[in-house]
Amino acid sequence: MPTAPTSVAAAPSNANHYFSDVHKTQSTATTPVSTPGLKAEEFENNTRRPTVLSTDFPKPNEDIDVESMLDRQPGRWTIKGQMEANQRRQQKTLSDEEAKAQRQRDFEKAKEELRASFRI
Repeated sequence: MPTAPTSVAAAPSNANHYFSDVHKTQSTATTPVSTPGLKAEEFENNTRRPTVLSTDFPKPNEDIDVESMLDRQPGRWTIKGQMEANQRRQQKTLSDEEAKAQRQRDFEKAKEELRASFRI
């Protein structure tokens, strides 16, 4: 009774191919790729979405208070919010430049102290 080999030695037939024993076969029963929960009848590639202006939006349940909305803090992803974030970043870079200048002054002071200690 033959035993299964534990390793495959490089023979002239498989020396150039890593997967020489694997035979590629074509499947006759292929199925198209599908998204779970999406039926092919519900989605067509050629359909166009309606424009925003042609969409009928429902009317709000309550009256809209424009003043209270304008008094709110700006959201992160609004233009006003981005402008405020840019101002905060600019202030931070100014303080970074000041900190860099202070580190440079401290470095020069330490350098002079070291030079003075070697002169004695």
